[in-house]
Amino acid sequence: MELRRHIDRWFEEWKEDPEHKPALVRGIRQSGKTHSVRRFAENNYDVIVYLNFWDRPDLCDAFDGQLDADTIIRELSVKMPMPELIDGRTVFLYDEVQECPRALLSLKTVQNEKRFDYIATGSYLGVNGYVVSDDTPKPVGCTYEFDMRPLDFEEFLWAKGYGDKEVSYIRTAFESRTALSKSMHGSFTALFREYLCIGGFPEAVCNFIRTNNIYTTLQITRRITRDLQDDFGRRRGKDNKPLFNANEVARIRSAFSLIPFFLGKENKRYVVSKISGKGAKDAGKDALDYLKDTGIIIKVHNLSVPATPLSVNTINNQYKVFTTDIGMLVGMLEDGMTDAILSGSLGMGKGMLYEALIADALYKRGGRMFYFAKESGLELDFVINYLGNSTILEVKARDGNSKSAKTIMAHPDHYGKTQLIRIKDSNLRVADGVLTIPHYMAHLLFEWKATLPTE
Repeated sequence: MELRRHIDRWFEEWKEDPEHKPALVRGIRQSGKTHSVRRFAENNYDVIVYLNFWDRPDLCDAFDGQLDADTIIRELSVKMPMPELIDGRTVFLYDEVQECPRALLSLKTVQNEKRFDYIATGSYLGVNGYVVSDDTPKPVGCTYEFDMRPLDFEEFLWAKGYGDKEVSYIRTAFESRTALSKSMHGSFTALFREYLCIGGFPEAVCNFIRTNNIYTTLQITRRITRDLQDDFGRRRGKDNKPLFNANEVARIRSAFSLIPFFLGKENKRYVVSKISGKGAKDAGKDALDYLKDTGIIIKVHNLSVPATPLSVNTINNQYKVFTTDIGMLVGMLEDGMTDAILSGSLGMGKGMLYEALIADALYKRGGRMFYFAKESGLELDFVINYLGNSTILEVKARDGNSKSAKTIMAHPDHYGKTQLIRIKDSNLRVADGVLTIPHYMAHLLFEWKATLPTE
């Protein structure tokens, strides 16, 4: 099944640029990087040279010498059959390029030759020193980069067969601050609940489209999550041997497994000291940093004050932790949760899942989010910079007004000037200067970006 993705348009714009540099596509494993890259290559080039450094680590030897195109091609030709290359019509695809640092470095050299195009993908490019003790310098400024994430809700709608016209109804309503019809609102709410159950891993989405079976789709998401856990500690040395010992891998697993536990707490703050396993003082933090760098989790930091610029007010050692795809979190919960989600009868678990879903939506749009919590009891689910203003996002599981938001907005001299957007199970409305939007519009709070912000 062919999935339409945001990267498709990005690739078109990349190739149309006559001075384009090599493309580097980063992102969590199983997000669809290889499929999208190969489909683009098949539709736009006569010759494709595909190198997978994960499956064929021996190919790295071809990059040990000079890094000009002719030398690399000569070395590769004795390791694999090489097609006849055509200048301007050939693309080299470097898959899992983090396994071969010198292949990544070669992009700095070959970009100047302008004979062929180069597209590299990597799942662990965010991990500092992924191949430890390798002294290969990192190429800087020689690539155009794209951060690939699992499908967001808009891509999910495309997968379901909805076109731009139907998808645009959501954006038009949001931008005009006009409620959708009761029928449309009900339909998009039902679709969004499906997305909440499934998440955005392409294999899971394709299975659901094909079978309409939530249960078998959930098993696929759980299997993908297990595969990701099996890769924990894949960081290696130059000798290709794993660097993490069994206890370190266990600590990373523990850090991951605690995510639903803390999200189920009232304040949802992640407590690093609860991570099991022996090690150095900062071992728990290191485990979380590894998970973040591999694209598996999001760390949403607390603010000392919810005022712009938000990043200046970050409290580095206080944060909530969410999975980067909502399907992972749902899969970590017990069976039966999907039935409750689809029927709208989640009960107390609704707040946890819908807050995680908003984190999913904002992250996949490339947006940066924070939260605000004080020992006094004041607490805001999320704070973002929306259209240049500090904006409280109140993710509501039920009707009612947040006393914290009211208190903070009433004291701009102390907390800074803020505005409020409520996100809940209701149609769009504006009342008393407050915008209320349904959950399926949350992704529109940020314009889509090809690259993710750094912390």
